[in-house]
Amino acid sequence: MTRDATFAGMPPSLAHILLLWSGLAYADPEGDWVVAAARRELIAAEVPMTLGGADRSSLALALAAQGASSPGLDPLLALTAPALPGEAGVALTVGGFVRVAAGDGRTQGLLGDAEPGLLSPRLGVSALAVSPWWEVKAQAQGWLDVGGGVSASAPIMAAWAGLHRGSARVGFGIEPRSLGPGRHSALLLGDDARPFPAGSAAVEGELGRLGVARAELAMGWLQRPRRDVLRPGIIVMDARWRPRPWVELGASRVGQFAGVGRPWPGLGELLLPLDPHIYGDPDQLEADSNELASLDLQLIAPLGWLHPEADHLAVYWQYGGDDLIVDDSGAVPIPRLAGVANLFGAELSAGPLVLNVEYARLMDDYFRWYTGHRVYHEGFTQDGRSLGHVNGGDSLTWWGRVGWVTPRWGAVVMTEQVRRVEVVEVLQDQVFTAMTEERRRRYGLTLMVVDPTRGRVELELTTERLLGGDFVPGADERLNRAALTWTAPLWRPTP
Repeated sequence: MTRDATFAGMPPSLAHILLLWSGLAYADPEGDWVVAAARRELIAAEVPMTLGGADRSSLALALAAQGASSPGLDPLLALTAPALPGEAGVALTVGGFVRVAAGDGRTQGLLGDAEPGLLSPRLGVSALAVSPWWEVKAQAQGWLDVGGGVSASAPIMAAWAGLHRGSARVGFGIEPRSLGPGRHSALLLGDDARPFPAGSAAVEGELGRLGVARAELAMGWLQRPRRDVLRPGIIVMDARWRPRPWVELGASRVGQFAGVGRPWPGLGELLLPLDPHIYGDPDQLEADSNELASLDLQLIAPLGWLHPEADHLAVYWQYGGDDLIVDDSGAVPIPRLAGVANLFGAELSAGPLVLNVEYARLMDDYFRWYTGHRVYHEGFTQDGRSLGHVNGGDSLTWWGRVGWVTPRWGAVVMTEQVRRVEVVEVLQDQVFTAMTEERRRRYGLTLMVVDPTRGRVELELTTERLLGGDFVPGADERLNRAALTWTAPLWRPTP
């Protein structure tokens, strides 16, 4: 069935408008949980696509879904997928959203938006133009924070232009990225910090009997203000293979290099850092690098044989290391991961019902995930927020969710339990930490209603018990946040 046939019989207002285009505000598909529901339906339909790559936009889902159709998939795609131009012409979609948030609870997954005011209204607009050969997308927000003063700004959250034809995609700009199979967060790149500008070249396609494969190389810089090296370069490498619909393997790397006043490493060292640590360089004048790498595995078991409404059970694992240690004792140097972290998760999808549980352990204090490198001591962060896992390094995180999501309404209940420690000093392989750990116990409820012509209204309520905040004994408090978001089309293409 063709993509146009998928929309047969639907009202033009529903068939041609992207009600949820503000999903650009999320890198991880779980940030916009209607987009996540469409993604689960694509998994259940065994659409030939990789699952853990960095581009998880609604456009990527729409392109992957061309020719696919199922009773559960069609209405969700009608809500989440942009209009595609076919073989000629240009499809343009413009959308916007208004969000009003109140409270002092910590935000998650808003691409660096901390909503620091007790009252934080947001106004956003986004646009996507697609032709058979190119794509251009942009999103801007107006920020206003009231409480302890008034501050305002209008940051560009996404701005991307590039070529896109068949299995190949190349371009430059700022766009959200998330790597790995995690539903809540990821070890290397997630959705809690401001995205960075980068050029990217990627290819994804079917390999016949060998399944589907994807490879990407991206290079850019961290543009936000820093207290270490300004504007350090960042390189992202990702390769994944889905030989069968029930299994996917991935290997990813993120590295820091160069920056203002810092020398560039050689091309070979940049692509494969066999010697990332520089010794005997007290003035720190030689080329240095900071590395993260991971391997991941996702297994998906279809459950249709068990019950008609049961889609699949997915279990996944991401194994990562902070920096590379090279074993050169043999004839050939062998890079190995150090400072190991693990992320485990499971997802049960049954029609509109989804159950999730995820556990992440980034607790190898000696190598201090994300921060603490000798030159790039602020590491993989923007504005103090981790580019990787939402809770940063030296942390243990449990996350769970149960949701019921349909094309017309939805409800999601979640919980997150976090334990963090602070490393004070490391002397001769002995780790000294602060006496008090920081513990967070967070609970949330999200309700959503969708109208095909007016858009979507979403209410999010969270409460959090913080114990030992910033590792200070007795710094205990209750944090709460409420957010009301209206997402609506601003311009509709002519049918």
